[in-house]
Amino acid sequence: MLEEKVETTGYVPQYFLSLPRKIKKLLLYRFLFATLLCSWLDYQMLAIFLCINLFEVRRPLVSLNEIMGWTLFSVYTSIIMLFIRLSMVGYGLILCHVHYASPRWYKYKLLKIVNEFPIRICLFSWILSTTVVSSWLYASFVDLVDENYSLGGSWYYLMTFGCFCGTSYFHKHHGRCLKRFPLPIVHIDMKESLLQIWCNHLKCSGKEAFAPTLLYALIYWPYMGYLETTEFGGVITGFTVIITQPTRLFQGWLLYTFILAKLSIVREVYGLIMQRQLSLINDSRRLHEYLDINLFNMIVERFQYFICMMQMKPMPLDVQRYNLSLPIAMALDSAEIYGFQLLASRDFYAAMSGNLCSELFKQQCFKRNQNWNELCDVILEMADDFIARMESCLETAPRIKVCNLLKKQVPKKSQLRSLVKPTPALRRLSSICRGPPQCRTPEQIWCACNLRKYLHDRILGHWNRLWLRLPAIPRYYNFFYDIDPLAKLNHELRCGEPLVWALQGLVCICVRSLKEDIFGYIQGDLCRILTCLLKVEEKLITAEEMQVRERGKLCSSHDLLMLAINRCLYKMLFTFGPHLDYIVDNMQLVEKFKRRMEMIP
Repeated sequence: MLEEKVETTGYVPQYFLSLPRKIKKLLLYRFLFATLLCSWLDYQMLAIFLCINLFEVRRPLVSLNEIMGWTLFSVYTSIIMLFIRLSMVGYGLILCHVHYASPRWYKYKLLKIVNEFPIRICLFSWILSTTVVSSWLYASFVDLVDENYSLGGSWYYLMTFGCFCGTSYFHKHHGRCLKRFPLPIVHIDMKESLLQIWCNHLKCSGKEAFAPTLLYALIYWPYMGYLETTEFGGVITGFTVIITQPTRLFQGWLLYTFILAKLSIVREVYGLIMQRQLSLINDSRRLHEYLDINLFNMIVERFQYFICMMQMKPMPLDVQRYNLSLPIAMALDSAEIYGFQLLASRDFYAAMSGNLCSELFKQQCFKRNQNWNELCDVILEMADDFIARMESCLETAPRIKVCNLLKKQVPKKSQLRSLVKPTPALRRLSSICRGPPQCRTPEQIWCACNLRKYLHDRILGHWNRLWLRLPAIPRYYNFFYDIDPLAKLNHELRCGEPLVWALQGLVCICVRSLKEDIFGYIQGDLCRILTCLLKVEEKLITAEEMQVRERGKLCSSHDLLMLAINRCLYKMLFTFGPHLDYIVDNMQLVEKFKRRMEMIP
């Protein structure tokens, strides 16, 4: 079956268009589900904010009825919530793009800042729009009750404070570097995870909001008092507002807490849902590569399942159930979308340590061999690509071009030495300046050319002295323009980080095949796997030598890869060491492996 020609658009990234359809639908479904959870979060926070500010103890039922009406059954709230959701969707899209996009490398810092500037601007715009619209919604309800409009009232204070909150959040969490979603160490139940995220971030945001709220109030209210009266007495009025009206300070603290908690929880929720454990199966990728699933029907089916679960009834038999399980080879062969490949390799290693490996050996002969060949080829191709990219980075000297080997034909000089010393040609000095190209006046004679040269030398000398006396300027210049000799090497190490889990999962299959592979089919590929592991280890050791030579610093991916390779080689040699003569045909490789076995404690 021929592949369809994919047309790119200006709104969808290229890496998403090149994915198989099933992976596309899986990512879209997870993104929509995370967006739905974040929408419920807005209503929850608005209800808490209104209960704290508008609840009256004397008439509790009437207050709750008004709060429910303003929260769920208000046209104004629904319209504002629509804008908040749009901003949140944009924020989530940028977060997912940062997570799934492949790593890029830059020679120096300034080039990285320039290339990441559009993404940072989009991220800051969506964060700021979310905080502005949320502040508008909260401030409008506060303005209904607060009838004190001195120094601009509470509405303008909460609006500006919301903008300050969004700016400070962006500077703290996204200002230095763009971070991906962290890999889950342990997969916990989703309900428990959501409750834990909600409680932890709300508590931490409340503690973190004290200092910014007090600092902003000490700046805002005296400044507004000075603007209103244009006298120094207005500053005292501003401080009086802070002391005599603590309600405004409390409202600002509450607004900062909710906005900070919302932005943090949204990022955690998207990371939790997009990084959920994949459902991997032992099946051929050809059967699932062009399988298309209707996303709307799948959402309807999940909604019916939710209703039946709430009613404690079984699902009807006539309802079609959609399965988003992915073949292992398809999930791992997704180098275009880096974040997904990292998650797939992590889940592959966890699955091969469990029951999925036993299911592979229990399959029928033809199906098992086909699935194993696809899986082994995908992982070894990943390793071969990584080795090839590392070789291009670890070249000690550039290749000699053919054109440099061709010497120019220069006429040979006479071998006879003259008996008379040749006299140099007399240089005729003229006192007349004939312009920069033909000026030959001596330096003692003042002319326009000599004056220009003299001024240039003097200015350059003073500038060099000034440059050395200002240590901050060279420091910033070096920070932005210093070329990192290990930048490309670190980039390739980051791109090869999925091998940390993929190779360990492959080794788990090989180790368990000694007892569970009855027909010994996997043993034919053990030599390839051992050779590949040895090559990867050699490249990583060479990278360490280059680090010492260049006096640079390798990224953390090198340590992870080195640790994973050591584990893989230890397991393979410990398991198959006594049988190396039957597995490996090359005697030189056998000697290498035996020397490597001597290093095992």
